[in-house]
Amino acid sequence: MRVIAVVLGLLPLTICLFGCGGGGGDKPTPRVVNVPNVKIFPNVSMPMLAFGTAKTSLSDCSVQKGVEQWLDLGGRHIDTADDYGTQPDVGRALNSTAVPRKDIFITTKIPGPIGKANVIDKILKTALPQLGLDYIDLVLIHFPCLNTSAPCTAKDDVAERKDTYEGLLELRKQGKIRAIGVSNYNADQVEEIGTNFNEYPAVNQVQYHLASHDDELLKRMKEVGTVLEAWASLGGPTVHGRKPTISLGDSRLKAVADRYNASTAQLVFRWETQKGVVPVTATCSPEHAIGDLGAFFFDLTDADVWQLDAMMPTESVVV
Repeated sequence: MRVIAVVLGLLPLTICLFGCGGGGGDKPTPRVVNVPNVKIFPNVSMPMLAFGTAKTSLSDCSVQKGVEQWLDLGGRHIDTADDYGTQPDVGRALNSTAVPRKDIFITTKIPGPIGKANVIDKILKTALPQLGLDYIDLVLIHFPCLNTSAPCTAKDDVAERKDTYEGLLELRKQGKIRAIGVSNYNADQVEEIGTNFNEYPAVNQVQYHLASHDDELLKRMKEVGTVLEAWASLGGPTVHGRKPTISLGDSRLKAVADRYNASTAQLVFRWETQKGVVPVTATCSPEHAIGDLGAFFFDLTDADVWQLDAMMPTESVVV
């Protein structure tokens, strides 16, 4: 067994690359890894690397097996959504794991601004039963507008967004969810929440990777205390079956990664997390999962962060 001790922040944590041994029965002994947490709401901390469960991102294993493996290897943050249709798969994985519920962070998403009554019904009658849980750690409003195929402006669906957020506030008051966030919101739509509710969403999950990163949005989110989370965090090599926007085999990435004795995937994750962004990833490969979870053993220099920032193409990229 090879063990690497890593110190992040105030607490030394350990990553076991080839198992932590021990354990009996049918359930594997979960590994311990060094993924740090970020505080998103009073008494709510979120692991800074999530496992995404969109079926398009997992071609070589079932969602249930992917989640089970992630938990066995030490991952503790699972990201699902009503639109993915994978909440039942996540629920079965949670039921089969030896990891205590209190140690697992579950994010799900409601389809969009659907109003107070609908969002309460969606969480109480669909999400919680499918996940097999008494509470959900974080619920995101998946899109800011009902029509996701058309451009969404700050004025679209304002009343429905407000009514939906009120429903999530009620669920948080009931203890059914611990934190409220959004997804694919621009800065004005986030500010709309601050104006109406005197609080800002805990998280805003958006497209963020080497080929497309809105650092002005990141700056605005930091100013209001909203944590930015990245879907397509590696540039979309599996998103919707398209090719990666910047390949992990890019020679420029390899040159930087070699200086840290890291993989190019670890390099990208570290670039994001040093900027305060929480990546969402997905893999069926245990080797890749172990590498992803071990991406916190080094710190990039400012010069290398700037070099990676500069790889973004001049034209807008959507994956």
